[in-house]
Amino acid sequence: MKIAALDMDGTVYVNEDITEAVKEAVAAWRAAGNLAVSATGKSIANARNTLEPFGVELDYHVLYNGTVITDGDYSILHEEHLPSDIVQAVIDRFTGLPLNIYLTGLSGADQVAWDGLAGRESSMVANTEAVDPRDVAKRSTVLMSLWIPGNPGLRREVDEWVRENCNVESSFNCDFYDIMPPGHNKGEGLTRLLSRLGHEEAELYTFGDSFNDLSMHSIATESFTFPGTQIADEVDHVVPDVAAGLSLLLDR
Repeated sequence: MKIAALDMDGTVYVNEDITEAVKEAVAAWRAAGNLAVSATGKSIANARNTLEPFGVELDYHVLYNGTVITDGDYSILHEEHLPSDIVQAVIDRFTGLPLNIYLTGLSGADQVAWDGLAGRESSMVANTEAVDPRDVAKRSTVLMSLWIPGNPGLRREVDEWVRENCNVESSFNCDFYDIMPPGHNKGEGLTRLLSRLGHEEAELYTFGDSFNDLSMHSIATESFTFPGTQIADEVDHVVPDVAAGLSLLLDR
């Protein structure tokens, strides 16, 4: 069994588009009897809204950076949640600063608990809804994401505080800082999925462009990224795009 684990933003979904070449390569990979799995920080709703308009179908989804696993129809196979006291503590600490705080749950749109960027929007978190921070304890949060564009000093401040004060997993993805339940990341999520499927010995090929992909690249049979990424030295192959990487594997 061969499995391709595909990051979404900056990997499959680039410049708000999934190219025909990538769609055809994913379909050819699956038609050859292999599995294609998303491995992304996106929520269920966000992943669907990204893939379905382009007609892209995958076999499984490792979502919220490994915190939730679903089948190809987005039926949940595994889930974990952030403690509400940690969610509230992060909101209390960083409300008032020039960043956005997003909360994602198992259903519905991603929610904005603090908008410190004067209404700016990112294509990576689309169709959000505002939520009253005082209602956090009433909802189940799977992942928090802080959008901190163009401010590396503030990103360091957030990372240092979270590491010192919260028992969680965290990772950077472009200008986003993601917070997950402890022990959950893309690599752990893929390992859990492979175990569930009985494919612990399967060949795993990972595709991703950012730091939150390193946990899955580290367990891959072979790992792939793209020109210009900051993790090129951490992977086995640098290819033009997902289509080129999958074609390379299919041609062997």
